[in-house]
Formats: sequence, structure tokens, C-alpha cells
Amino acid sequence: MLLEVKDLGIAYGKAEPVVRHVSFQLEQGEILAIVGESGSGKTTVIRAIQHVLPGGGHIAEGQLLFEGKDTQKESAEMHRMLDGKEVSMIFQDSGAMMNPIRPIGQQFRDYLSLHGLTDEKEAHERMIDMLHMVRLPDPEQILKSYTFELSGGMRQRVGIAMAMAFHPKLLLADEPTSALDVTTQAAIVKEMMEVRNRMNTSIIIVTHNMGVAAYMADRIMVMRQGRMVEYGKAEDVIYYPKEDYTRMLLSAVPRLGGETA
Repeated sequence: MLLEVKDLGIAYGKAEPVVRHVSFQLEQGEILAIVGESGSGKTTVIRAIQHVLPGGGHIAEGQLLFEGKDTQKESAEMHRMLDGKEVSMIFQDSGAMMNPIRPIGQQFRDYLSLHGLTDEKEAHERMIDMLHMVRLPDPEQILKSYTFELSGGMRQRVGIAMAMAFHPKLLLADEPTSALDVTTQAAIVKEMMEVRNRMNTSIIIVTHNMGVAAYMADRIMVMRQGRMVEYGKAEDVIYYPKEDYTRMLLSAVPRLGGETA
């Protein structure tokens, strides 16, 4: 088992947990989609998995087991070693996490160096290979470019390339397509699926789009107001939902002609 989340509760400061009773398992190569409306706690859960909760955030209850090890018992230094190599994240807008006044190549090289790849020739080859993998044209020019010179879809591809540079076992994707047009969304989703198939990487994708979840996921977890309201195999959640809230989300999926499902 790659990841086990047991009765997870997350709090900020000394207040009561804002997320409670979240439990799921993830096998190697499996994709889990966490769906729900804004504010339901989806992003909080994946930030807790990577131990990058914002100020005051902490795991108040339960366990996070990565390959059988309780990650809460690990030091901050061990968390930093895991992040990037074993567990990586793609953000909603990868351009926003990058420095706008430094070329992509400099930032990519710093990221590789931070995690131990210091040989310049090998690092350059790794960057070119990863940009080719996500089908970015002219990788050499991309490395010389600044974030504002790239489209939203190109920035997301750079984010995926950086996240996958060390072939992590787990990829966390926080609404990676929500800021993109429909055509680019489809391309990014397809590329993430190819990454999973090629590298056997497990993926947890946070999305409010049930269509994306239905296409990508082996399992789906539905969250509402910080609670897990439904969890199971994707086909069971989609075709045989147990909760009214899940049925409401499914009914909002658009169909051709402007109608909903």
C-alpha cells in the first residue's frame, strides 16, 4: 500500500478541526479524485499529505502512512527530502509558484540541485527530457523564457515537468486544469494519464469537475464542509451514488446542447 489516510483531522491554531474523519487508501499506480465545492476541504487534505499546510495548520487527529511509515513522526528535514522526490505537487496555476523575473531554466535547475542533481550536463538533459515528455515545443527556448511569456497551458506543462523530474511515487494535483480553456484542460488531463501509465505514478487530483474525475479516477472521494460524504470505486460513485450531495454534483455535469446530465 503506497498511502493510507486514517481518520484524518486537520485544524488551524487551537480551534476545532475544520476537516475530520477522512480515510482512504491509495495503491501504486492508482488515481484518486477528491471532488466537492469550494471550501469543502479538498486542498487542505492534499496539503496535509505533503505537510505543507499554511500557517497554523496542523494534523490534529488520525494518521498518514506513506509506504507504511507514519509521516507525522518524521522530522521537517525528512519531509523536505520526501517532497519533490517521493511526493510532488502540481498547483492550480504553476506560473504563480514561479519567480516572474527569472528564466524557467534557472528555476528548474535550482529545483533539481536542491534535490541532489547538481551535475549541470545531466540536469540540462533531465530538463529537456521532461519538457519533451509533456510535449512542449522547442524545450531549449522554453528554458530561456519567463513565465509571462508562456500561455496558461504551457505553464501547467512546465509545472508537470518539474513535478515529475524525479519520477515521484505520488503526484498531488490541486485543480490543475481549472484556470485553463476546455481544449487545454483536455490536453493536460491526457498528459497526466500518460504520466501515470508510463511511470506507474499514483495521482490524487483535487477537482470540482465531476467530468474530469469520471475520466481519470479509479476511485472518487466526495467532500462537503470538511467531511468525507462518499468514497468508493469511480463507477460505483458515478452510477450508484449513495448521497444526495453526490447526485447533485453529478447533475451539474454539462452535456452537449447546454443541458445538464
